Amino acid sequence: MGLFGKRKSARDWFEEGNDFYDKGNFLDAIECFDKVILDKKIHGKNIAVALNSKGRCIAKLEDFETAVKCFELAIGIDSESSDALFGKAEALQSMGQDDEAKKIIEMAKKLELKK
Repeated sequence: MGLFGKRKSARDWFEEGNDFYDKGNFLDAIECFDKVILDKKIHGKNIAVALNSKGRCIAKLEDFETAVKCFELAIGIDSESSDALFGKAEALQSMGQDDEAKKIIEMAKKLELKK
C-alpha cells in the first residue's frame, strides 16, 4: 500500500526500482521489478522491460547465470529488445563465453540499426 492506502501502480514500482538501481541498492530494486512482473495488469513489452531491468540488477550482484535467464525471458517476450540482448551479451562475457556474446552483440546491433 502506498500513502493513504492507495496501492502502488506498476509504473510506481518500476520507477522505485530504477531509483534503487541508481543508488546501487540492487536487492530492493529486484523486489520492485518483481512486483511489476507479477502485476496481472501488465503485459507484453512492459514485462520484458521489467525482466531486463531485473537482469541488470542480478548481473550487478554477479549472478550472471540468473541474469542470463532474465534476459532470455525478456527476449522471449520481446524478440526485438536490443537492451536485453546487450545485457545477455555482457553477462555471457562476464562468464567467459566471449564467442556467444559476440554473436548476440551482432544481433543487437542489427536491431539497433532497424530502429
